[in-house]
Amino acid sequence: MKKLLYCIAYLLTATFVVSCGLVPEASSENDSDSLVLDSIALGNMEFRTENKYFIDSLEQNGVEIHYSLNIDIPVSGNPALVDSIKVWMHGMLGKSYEGEPDFGDEMLKHYAAEYFQECDEEGLFDGFGAYLEREVKLATDSLNFVSFEVEGYDYTGGAHGMPFYYGVSFNKEDGSQLGWDMFADTTQLAPIIKEHIADYFEESTDAGFEECLFDGVYENFPLPYIEPWFTAEGVKFVYSAYEIAPFVVGMPECTVPYKKVEKYFSEKGKALLKK
Repeated sequence: MKKLLYCIAYLLTATFVVSCGLVPEASSENDSDSLVLDSIALGNMEFRTENKYFIDSLEQNGVEIHYSLNIDIPVSGNPALVDSIKVWMHGMLGKSYEGEPDFGDEMLKHYAAEYFQECDEEGLFDGFGAYLEREVKLATDSLNFVSFEVEGYDYTGGAHGMPFYYGVSFNKEDGSQLGWDMFADTTQLAPIIKEHIADYFEESTDAGFEECLFDGVYENFPLPYIEPWFTAEGVKFVYSAYEIAPFVVGMPECTVPYKKVEKYFSEKGKALLKK
């Protein structure tokens, strides 16, 4: 009976040692194989993007219209994250393409043709032409999140077109997007943004900050329509052209350091900044 108990105890101890990774030196070769396999698995989960540049144009009645897209497409990483970003990118383009959303030439030609058709319906081939330039870049790849920024210009005639600039942050764990929901409380943010965005006006205009704004904006400074996003330095806030100031001012922006707004973060926002 004692021998049987000793055997059982030995087997349990051996099982415990192996399960805890306390293997003897003689098994170092197996350890090496295990590390290689783990490295391969981790490598496949590493977030990476590949750049795709696409340009197309159409000429009618001697008038040319251009369409261009420069985009960083995710090619590896957490599948939930990669899929979420691709769905967002496809939606940004219009989400009318019915084939596989692989961001290949066929897919992008579809969206260029769609743009040309819209311009034709608006009579832009009878005017001065038009162009749409869009750049979608991976801006920040952090421990718990990635952020993409979209910047471009849409000209459809007249004295000038419209610039656009915005961003979005994605949780690396589940692929979810963050915008205003990174904050639990936004009621105290406007004065903080106002303080930091004053630098933009001082650097880009000759006039004073208050003088550049539309009437009443300085006294009742609003939150921007564009949702904020995370960067390496802090939270980025951007106002659209004409939102708080004349077109000549551009799109006022600022990056507020995390320490200035961290107490207003929601649990969802805090999760992306944890070490």
